[in-house]
Amino acid sequence: MKTLHTSITNNPVKVSAALAVAAGTLLALSAVPAAGAQEVDNGQRTGPVQFWAKDLGGCQAEFNIENRTNVTTYTIDWRIDDEEGRDIGVGFPVWRTGTPNMASKSELPSWPDGGAGENTPENRTMVSDRDPVLATYVQDLKNINASWNPALPNPEADTHKVDYRIVLGPPGNNGQTPDGNPEWLGDRQWHTVTVTGCNPPATGGSLESLDLGSLASLFGA
Repeated sequence: MKTLHTSITNNPVKVSAALAVAAGTLLALSAVPAAGAQEVDNGQRTGPVQFWAKDLGGCQAEFNIENRTNVTTYTIDWRIDDEEGRDIGVGFPVWRTGTPNMASKSELPSWPDGGAGENTPENRTMVSDRDPVLATYVQDLKNINASWNPALPNPEADTHKVDYRIVLGPPGNNGQTPDGNPEWLGDRQWHTVTVTGCNPPATGGSLESLDLGSLASLFGA
């Protein structure tokens, strides 16, 4: 051990190399995510139509659509705790798309109902280069409008996994394609946010709520 100690301390090159290896090991360890840690899903934050969601606490989720097009039919579909979708005759299952309808907004003239007119290859009325217009919606999972949406699954849980995506859009790729299919932003891939504060544990009463008269009687007052 004495010989090893002497050879390292007397050789600056070896000392520097050992320190570099140690530093590299520490950097590599710091880059490894903690066990159980999950990557934050920020939604779709690129392209002319961006959308994302965040947890507000109190069992509420906020959904946002930032639209640089003039199309108002991009709509968020969402589901809670991997619930089953429904067949409403559009060729694929849908979940919670209505009441309120979480659709994109844009400045006028918009398409299809804001005066932009019909979109054709000869007369392109859909555009993708406008200043962004933000549409924000808040969904209260404990007070879901039941006229369209089913009740909250797992109502006793304090947190809920909420998936969301864009499912509706204009016919054609923000223009006109030969088959006239709608544009599915993000290829209908789900994004996820965890909503908290839905069934918090009960807390103890405050001092103000104590019956002081009853306490006094216990001590013979």
